[in-house]
Parts: sequence; structure tokens; C-alpha cells
Amino acid sequence: MGVKNNFKQIQQEFKGDEKILESAFKLEKLYKKYKYFLYLLAIVLIIWFGYYKFSDYIDEKQAQKTSTIYSQLLKNPNNQALLDDLKDNSSDLYDLYLYSQALRDGDKKTLYSLKTSKNTIIKMLSDYQYASYVKNLEGLEKMNSTPIKDFAILQEAYLLYEQNKIPEAKTLLNDIQPSSSVFQIVTILKHYKPDQNPIAINKKSTEVKK
Repeated sequence: MGVKNNFKQIQQEFKGDEKILESAFKLEKLYKKYKYFLYLLAIVLIIWFGYYKFSDYIDEKQAQKTSTIYSQLLKNPNNQALLDDLKDNSSDLYDLYLYSQALRDGDKKTLYSLKTSKNTIIKMLSDYQYASYVKNLEGLEKMNSTPIKDFAILQEAYLLYEQNKIPEAKTLLNDIQPSSSVFQIVTILKHYKPDQNPIAINKKSTEVKK
């Protein structure tokens, strides 16, 4: 019985070896059949990986270049050559620079021109600042679907206070939720009295924040 069992075990081992050899032959046939395709695939992968790394390197160098130009321009704001270089290398940073300068100088014309910026954040902020400067209630109201909705509502309320439309302003302020970052100012404004100056109230609220 022991010899018989050993014989069966040897047979099973031979069958296992045969299957391994059979699989190896099949793999060899597949390799010979598709080896040129595999070579081509390997070459394509190597080229793609090299291109990916090269693109990363170029993007990094470009980012460093534009950052350097932007930093130099902040130090030399009257340098037109640097401004032109920034415009050619990065439209986003160029628009950001124009926005920051317009904000500093109260330049309504530049803010209006940035309404066409391809950068959605700069466009949104420029719309808000321009509408605030020219006291455009409709322009501020159109921003109710933007991330700075609460700031637009707050600014709109200020303009209504200036027009002595106190009830309308307070109703508008009800749209700002307690979780908002400007809710503290809203609370103060809701206690505004006709003989008070809303700008002074805003100043007090800023002092409280500090």
C-alpha cells in the first residue's frame, strides 16, 4: 500500500510538472508572437515617462520664473518691461497684480477691465470691488450665488443705510446666517439707529474682531 501511494504521488508530481512545462511553452509562444508589440509598448511607456518628467521640470522652471518676475515687479511697480514679461508668462499673476494695484489706488477703470479676467476668483473679487466703489446695488445683488455672497449682502446693506432705507437693510441682513464670518458685524448693524453712522459702526466691529 505504501508503494502504491508513493507511485500515485509521483504520478501527480509528474502531472504537475507537465502542466508547468505546458504553461511555459504557451508563454514562450505568446512571447514570440507578440514580442515586437511588447517591445513597442515598453518604448512607448519609457517615452511617456520621460515626457511626463520633462513636462514637470518645465512647469517648475516656468513657475519659478513667473514668481521671480512677480516679486521683482512688486519692488519696482513702474517697470513696464517686468509687467509685460509677467503678462506673457502668466495671465493669472498678471491679473492678480493689476487687481492688487487697483485696490491700492482705488482704480475703478482697472477693476472694471478685470471683469473679463479668465481667472474666476479675480473676476469675482473685481466685480465685488467695482460694484462697491460705484455703489451699484444691482451689481452686488447679482453676487448672491457666489462664495462671497455674505460680503456682497453686507455691502449692499451699507449702501441702503446710506440711502436711509433702514428696514430694507435689516431685512437684507437676515439672509446672513450665524455661521458666517461677518455675522458679528451683522449683529451690530441690526442695532443701528438713524442718528448713528454705519461706517463708524463698521469701524467698531473691526476693532472688536482685533
